[in-house]
Amino acid sequence: MADFVSATKKGDSNPIPQQIPQHRRFGGTAADGSRTLNLVELLLWIPFMDETQEKLARLFMPFAMSRLDALKETNTHFVHYTSAFAATQIIKNEEVWLRNSLVMNDFSEVQHGETCLAESWKDDAVGGRLRVLLDQIEDGLAGRFAEAFDAHTNERNVQSFLLSVSEHGSSASAEGKYGRLSMWRAYGGDTNVALVFNNSPFLSEEVKLQAFSSPVLYADYDGFKEQFVALVEGLEAEFETIKSLGADVVIQQLYWAFHMASLSTKHPGFSEEKEWRVIYSPTLFGRSPLMREEIETLEGVPQKVIKLPLKADAASGYSGYSVSEILEEIIIGPTETSWPIYESLAMLLEQNGVKDAWNKVRRSDIPLRR
Repeated sequence: MADFVSATKKGDSNPIPQQIPQHRRFGGTAADGSRTLNLVELLLWIPFMDETQEKLARLFMPFAMSRLDALKETNTHFVHYTSAFAATQIIKNEEVWLRNSLVMNDFSEVQHGETCLAESWKDDAVGGRLRVLLDQIEDGLAGRFAEAFDAHTNERNVQSFLLSVSEHGSSASAEGKYGRLSMWRAYGGDTNVALVFNNSPFLSEEVKLQAFSSPVLYADYDGFKEQFVALVEGLEAEFETIKSLGADVVIQQLYWAFHMASLSTKHPGFSEEKEWRVIYSPTLFGRSPLMREEIETLEGVPQKVIKLPLKADAASGYSGYSVSEILEEIIIGPTETSWPIYESLAMLLEQNGVKDAWNKVRRSDIPLRR
């Protein structure tokens, strides 16, 4: 069992990022070296949960579980909009890259989640109810939780790596046929493509990656508080169950829920993206030997990326994520070079063992003014 590993040791001078401002934090400054939590034994968000674990997941992560239910019910597929070059690298190298939250399109996305959490926690009508509930389980538990969560704010931001995908429309819908216009505009440049995946990775029982999927909540402060209240009401209704878990387990469950919420909340103006995120926080929840950490230079910025394998690993028993197993199709976006892109992608799929590869790639004829 491993304790938290701090991203920067005492005395380090690394100023990136700056400490989160006090108004975005939960409580007072955490004591140096505080390691009150061990999160390796977290119970949440494991697809093969038993009845008790599923009940806890629904109590501590009601929004995420409702989105997972909808995913199963509708058999929703996912899509990753990117450049044709990036698509060729994904297929050739059989891997996708998770990038640090600091180099996302807009780092304020992560700050937005942190701020929504802090504002809700400090609101007596919202977070105040949760603080009372925690202190009823054990005197001082609310303060202990706030201190622990604040103690790892920088680590959460600096050492979390993300991959973004979007829910994809059914094959009968306009979006399923042509792709989403706003995403064609935003991603991939002049040679954009959309990789459409089935949802098996999101429903898999595989936990060897130590990476977890989370639906994005699109909310402003008021909308986030509504979800926070829903969480609190569920915990209040099952107070005896929660209390019987013991203080340490409650903190573990709540920390996990807050961690995912902080990294999976965006302004409602982005709601048409319908985003889910794959989140990997190795210094907090443990490293996976399957996830390679390497330095790459992207858009002139050298940075550590996490390479998630899309191929089986016999030694560990890891399987089910190969390109041939999860890829449904590739849609080529509006571009003047659709034929060479089509030919290249189809040939790479064929070399990768994908059946009927030439029919897995098609062109969208959606009009787009650049």
